[in-house]
Amino acid sequence: MFEFPAKLIRVVDADTVRLELDVGCNMTRREASYRLSRIDAPEMSTPEGKAAKQVLETFIYGKALVAQTFRADNFGRYIAEVWADGTNLSDWLVQNGQAVYRDW
Repeated sequence: MFEFPAKLIRVVDADTVRLELDVGCNMTRREASYRLSRIDAPEMSTPEGKAAKQVLETFIYGKALVAQTFRADNFGRYIAEVWADGTNLSDWLVQNGQAVYRDW
């Protein structure tokens, strides 16, 4: 597990973001998808999914991001804990009714 400063490329949905990581030594990791750890959010094909994505986009905008990465999932996304100005996004989404905790 490593923690890296991150730059938001885009919010894919309420539990997946595309980030570029600063891995140090004047290097950045190429843009990749990161699945927020421990949660499940509504699918984008639903009105709830579209609303949850908008809520996350609004919350995350302009904040300093840090990502702690884990293994890749079955879809090639890395599993990550992501913090925005010190707030864990997975926990924030659950606390604000936009996701539920899920033990994968």
